[in-house]
Amino acid sequence: MVRRLLTLLLCCLLLDPLAAGNFAGVAYAQSSGGYSRPSGGGGFSGGSSYSAPRRPPVDTSGGYRRPSTSGGGYGYSGSTGGGDQAISRRSSSEALGSYQTQQAPPPTAGPPSTSPGYGAQTGGVWGQDTRRPSSWGNGGGYYDQRRPPASGWNYAPGYPVQSRGFGVWDGLFLWSLLNSLSQPGHATFFHDNQNDPGYQQWRAEMDRAAATDPAVREKLAALDAELARSSGDPRRPGALPPDASPDIARAPVSGGGSSMTVILVVLVGAGLLAFLWWRRRQAAAGTVAVPAGAPAAITGSSDMRFRVGMTIPVDPSPFLLAAGATKVAAPDATGGMLSVEAVGVLMDGRIPLNRLYLPGGASFLQLHLDANGQPDECRYFSRVDNVTPATAEEWGLWLDPAQGMIGWPQFQTKDGKLYDRAWAPGGTRIPPRQLVETVQDLRGTHQLKLQSMLYAAPTGAPAPAPQTEFILVSAVDADGEAYVEIHAGIDINPAAITLPAVSLNKI
Repeated sequence: MVRRLLTLLLCCLLLDPLAAGNFAGVAYAQSSGGYSRPSGGGGFSGGSSYSAPRRPPVDTSGGYRRPSTSGGGYGYSGSTGGGDQAISRRSSSEALGSYQTQQAPPPTAGPPSTSPGYGAQTGGVWGQDTRRPSSWGNGGGYYDQRRPPASGWNYAPGYPVQSRGFGVWDGLFLWSLLNSLSQPGHATFFHDNQNDPGYQQWRAEMDRAAATDPAVREKLAALDAELARSSGDPRRPGALPPDASPDIARAPVSGGGSSMTVILVVLVGAGLLAFLWWRRRQAAAGTVAVPAGAPAAITGSSDMRFRVGMTIPVDPSPFLLAAGATKVAAPDATGGMLSVEAVGVLMDGRIPLNRLYLPGGASFLQLHLDANGQPDECRYFSRVDNVTPATAEEWGLWLDPAQGMIGWPQFQTKDGKLYDRAWAPGGTRIPPRQLVETVQDLRGTHQLKLQSMLYAAPTGAPAPAPQTEFILVSAVDADGEAYVEIHAGIDINPAAITLPAVSLNKI
């Protein structure tokens, strides 16, 4: 009898992996905030179904889960311009870079070499990613240029233990930027300083190294692709990435550096006078000054000025027509006017999306500005839900690399409606977009780190009602707090709102 019971129990465990997990002491939750993943990926351009390679830690979070079916197969085919197109193309570029990296032959390790005029090498092979800087500040990942690199660090041929300078730039700093172009502001730095003599000297040496090293050629090709995409953008010579410290970026001045010191003092003095003049103009115009380190795009463009406290006339028609067909909550437009409580800029690499937050912070207008600084896309979002996963396993449901809901081909809201991925549509999961948002209000400026994905589905409402409803899902990490926000949105014709047409030069 005992043997029969043990045999029966073993069969049950083999047939039911979930029971096996519970038997082993692992309790799998069913949702996070009422949300979970769709089980299929059908209905997308590409038409392939997704087969999960392994079971995720949890199945639901906050009541959200994947639908048990793949839905009606909407296949997002709405807006292909503005911010959506820019983010989708950037995602495609990163996917291409990943593919090219996978296809490249592995680098051949060789003995340390000595380059004339630089000194002996110690450890590490160029292009061999054994370690990677994780941040610039507080010594996190990026070592001080005055200390020897750890064993196995990959640095460029010709770089001794003591970092070499190229003009005002530190050589190890430039190499680290080249090694992390996808980080916010890193590719922008090379664009801003492309005409700097120090950068050009460094680039010439990198080109010589690339002639014999495929890994270097690949990194420079990725850099050139970024520079080509931003060739028409304005330059800010000397500007640093938002996560870079000037102490690390600048090469130490030694020997014969007195003239450089004088030049730097003069430039700093001139910059201080210009800053004081600008602050006086800001105060006279009644605007909130943008603190150092905040992206310039937080104020909009040279022709489209955004500031805290501004009011915007708005046409209520899109919100009235969307009522009942979407989850969007109409804004409280007192007297047909919207008041801006905070302004923000969401950066996806070099792509800025401006946000104008309405009172309460639960809703905002999101705009993408074209090359002329004019809005070519305007979208209104209101908060649908807020989920605070309680465990690491529950966070895995949202962000698991294989089956996380943020980046899954479809997203299902609690009412069972399916939305297809709008950023880089497809039938398999992709990583969520890594975004940095800078928000400014009357209390000051703060930053949020987001992992986001945009989804879309038809409203089913007859024209002229909005034809598409968007769902924006974001994992937010800010000031020691973390949570998941779900927003619903609709497109707004930029002509339906009167945005400020005030030149920055007149403020």
